Amino acid sequence: MPRLLPAFAHRLVPAALLLALACQPREAPKVYCPWEEGLTLTFEDPSQPQPQRATNRLQVRVAKSTIAPGPPGLIQVDVTSLQGQLPLTLRHQDGGVALVTDQGQLLSVSLPAGFPATAAWKERGTEFRVIGRATWDGAGVLPATADRVGIWVESRPVKGPRRRTLYLPNLGEVETREERGDAWVTVNRLVARGFTSLPAIKRP
Repeated sequence: MPRLLPAFAHRLVPAALLLALACQPREAPKVYCPWEEGLTLTFEDPSQPQPQRATNRLQVRVAKSTIAPGPPGLIQVDVTSLQGQLPLTLRHQDGGVALVTDQGQLLSVSLPAGFPATAAWKERGTEFRVIGRATWDGAGVLPATADRVGIWVESRPVKGPRRRTLYLPNLGEVETREERGDAWVTVNRLVARGFTSLPAIKRP
C-alpha cells in the first residue's frame, strides 16, 4: 500500500490544478467600442486636403450607456457632422459589437461575438479576418492610462478596395486604411478624445 500512495498523489496534483484553474473567475471580454457616457471622439480623413479635411470631420459622442455588472449592453451614440446628427444604437455582447434598432432588432454586425478569438467572419457579402495585435502610433491623443494595444481587422468586400481597421479597447475604431494601388492609405483616424459632459456613472 505505501508504494501506491506516490502514484496516486502524482495523478491527484494535476487534477487539483485543473480544478483550481476552472474555478478562477473569467476575465470579462474587452469592449471594442466607446461606452463611457459623455465620451466624445473626433475623426478625420487624413487623405483629404485642407480645409476639406476639417470640414468633413465626424464627432461620435456616447449619449447613453446601459451599465450592468460586466460589459455594457446597449450604447446610444450620436454621430455629428456639419451635415447633421445621426443617433445610433450599439449592442455589445461577448466581445462583439452590433448595430441595432431602438427596439433591439439587428441591423449589422461590426464585430462578432467572441472577438478577437473569432478570427474570421462574413457580413453582408464582405469577408473579415483578424490580422493581429499592434500598438497604435497615434496614441498621443489618449490619456496615459488608456490601452494602446489594439486589433487589426481586414475587410474584403465583393467590390471595392480592401480595408484594414484598428480597434482599441473602450474606443473601437481608431484608424482605417484603404488599399490604393501598392499602398495602404489612412482614410479615417481618431484625432481628438475628451468628454463633453461628465459620465453619469462609471463602469464597474
